[in-house]
Amino acid sequence: MNDVPRSALHHWLSDVLDSRDHRHDTGIDPCGVRWKRHAEGVLELAPAAPSPHAADAVAQTGHRYDAILSCGIHGDETAPIEIVDGILRDIADGRLTLRERVLVVLGNPDAVRAGKRYLEYDLNRLFQGAHAKRPESPAVQRARELEVIVGEFFGEVGGVGGVRRARRHVDMHTAIRASLFQRFAVVPGTPRHPPTDEWFDTLGAADIEATMRTEQPSITFSYFTCARFGAQSCTLELGKVAPFGQNRLEDFSGIDAALRRWLSGGEMTARDDGQVRHPKRFRVAAEIVRRTDAFVLDVPADTPNFTPYPAGTVLARDGETVYTVSHPEERIVFPNPNVANGLRAGVMVVPE
Repeated sequence: MNDVPRSALHHWLSDVLDSRDHRHDTGIDPCGVRWKRHAEGVLELAPAAPSPHAADAVAQTGHRYDAILSCGIHGDETAPIEIVDGILRDIADGRLTLRERVLVVLGNPDAVRAGKRYLEYDLNRLFQGAHAKRPESPAVQRARELEVIVGEFFGEVGGVGGVRRARRHVDMHTAIRASLFQRFAVVPGTPRHPPTDEWFDTLGAADIEATMRTEQPSITFSYFTCARFGAQSCTLELGKVAPFGQNRLEDFSGIDAALRRWLSGGEMTARDDGQVRHPKRFRVAAEIVRRTDAFVLDVPADTPNFTPYPAGTVLARDGETVYTVSHPEERIVFPNPNVANGLRAGVMVVPE
């Protein structure tokens, strides 16, 4: 008879794949980490006990974090899920010591099990209250559920001795489309909560090659956590979509190592090789929005992200509306003419 408690961390992914749903339970993992399951695939973790060194750091600098680590918002983007699963397993097995409070989110379990990007509607277009404008569906219910859970997580009093923790959210994705920068980040900000230079350098240390800063209101998960809670947030695009077991995880070693440094109490920027890396920085200059069924995007279907176009290039037409490149050079990101009317069909960026 094995009396060893079952590890919630070790079985985080297998519980989702097997539809084993233990809602709203709590416990202490055999490794000592305290956990709380808010919903399927959503696990809140707290260190077994803060070390004296960590407590001193909080008291002196206030730089401990309330961290959200999310993946699987799109069900076919499996590499980030495997990265998070590996981190949780190493925590469970004692190979990695957790020193930060973290909310681990596998966003769309139904789509993950189906191996599809989404089932009813794109989950990453349902945040910041956008779910309230859609007919009731499992995706709408999930977006609403995740917003409530995040609010509870960030709303709790945190820190040692009443010191409030900083907030971060890393939302990891992969893509089908090729990119001139294989690993890049969309970094949201608002006038009240702008991203810091330190945050961009932190992403560079995780082998993120380019960043695109946007202050455009959005309905994505990372914009929600930034705008509503002031988190330093990002949507990471890390490479190619592939089924479980077919990812080249060595291609993701930079972000994997950075997350491990961070969650174990170190700095993401403290690379083992000592290198200081700065991503190429862009800002969003405009969004191309499909308004009607007459919309035409004048770029090839296989256009890579960050493809440059010179001033004067006509890129889109929608009835009498025409989008013409107005800066000396603009690069297109996420070109997709097949989105629903009212959604963006491309993002134009320029150097910062």
